[in-house]
Amino acid sequence: MSYILISANDDHTSQERAELITRELYNITAPEAMQHDYQADGTVFGLVEHPDGGDWAMHIQEDWVIYCHDDVDLDRLVGAFPEVPADEVATLRSLIESSDKIEFSQIIPSTATVRDHDYMVDNGWFTESI
Repeated sequence: MSYILISANDDHTSQERAELITRELYNITAPEAMQHDYQADGTVFGLVEHPDGGDWAMHIQEDWVIYCHDDVDLDRLVGAFPEVPADEVATLRSLIESSDKIEFSQIIPSTATVRDHDYMVDNGWFTESI
């Protein structure tokens, strides 16, 4: 089990940014213009909130396969990561746009903070009993 800690930035709270990212990951496979009503709130990964409030993390599966639609629009996903260097954004964008499918681990930005379950327990995200 792994988690990506989602920090707030100048444009979004931690929660808003986490929701945006998992939603836009879903849109890689099913662009909004092609979605049915039941897909309107589709996401790829679940989110957890720190009990102290304010901080959010995305519960990820690094080997999750994401199928890439030919009409994918990555602008909102890219916009959620203003801290990622432009050359890395270009590489990740190119990978997604040129692939039929990718593993999620291939598109985790270098600026992302990935943590394991033990870290999350040790830092009060949830108890060992979960």
